[in-house]
Amino acid sequence: MQLMIYLLLFLSSIINSALSVIVAHFEPSAITDTSLVIRMVNAHNVSSFDMSVQIFDLDRLFEYRRTELKGSTKDQLFSFDGLTPNTWFAFRIHYHLHYEEPSSYSAAHSVDRTKQELVIKTKNSTRDDPSRIDSTVAIIDDLFVSRDNIYIGVSTAFKDSKKVMTVVVTELKCSKGDLKPMSQQITHHASFHFDLNLLGDTDKTCSKVCVFPYVRVSIHNRTSETFRAKEWCGGLDEAKKLVVTASTLPISSLQNIPLLIISLFVSRNFIQ
Repeated sequence: MQLMIYLLLFLSSIINSALSVIVAHFEPSAITDTSLVIRMVNAHNVSSFDMSVQIFDLDRLFEYRRTELKGSTKDQLFSFDGLTPNTWFAFRIHYHLHYEEPSSYSAAHSVDRTKQELVIKTKNSTRDDPSRIDSTVAIIDDLFVSRDNIYIGVSTAFKDSKKVMTVVVTELKCSKGDLKPMSQQITHHASFHFDLNLLGDTDKTCSKVCVFPYVRVSIHNRTSETFRAKEWCGGLDEAKKLVVTASTLPISSLQNIPLLIISLFVSRNFIQ
């Protein structure tokens, strides 16, 4: 049963990533200690939309608020106020798009309600920069690359919580195909192994690694809920820019790094 759940999460990550490229969706614009501002992107052909939003407090494990909104312009901003400072929240957004001139895709999907989820932490105080969005749930804290193997270590932002579980799906995109190790539930840390021998004996060039995190919680007075957090996909050049050593940064600043990579051993097989 657990294997089936992980498989469904993986399929969901692939489908959602593909749809996010062509379907209008929401992105956070600013976050303060008490509010979140979001806007719609990829809305070139959208004239208006309806949406219902559920907000869950992931620290106290209850549904914080539920609201319904309408949007008439693609540049409109939506603010959710009255949030608790220094708290992780999950926003589940169901929305229905109305198109100006329906394309073949929009005509087929205009009657469907699209779902999106945002997992975000509010700021600790009003002095924190609202443009820096803390939405990193899965943190790469170790990476080892050799001729035939790649190992990625991942930790979770919820490692101090006993009630919030993080399930991570990883994928390595290579010239001869994609490698997709088994998904794992992370308590503190997990290691993912990509066996490059599965690609054959010739070209083992791999250009991009993706990490898809999911957050599972048991909300008070209901069954468990699963929220899709923000994924990260990047190539070697992007990863190298994120390389830091833990001793050079204060602990409080680590939350602002999308992916923390402590050790990196580069092989020519991982260069595009």
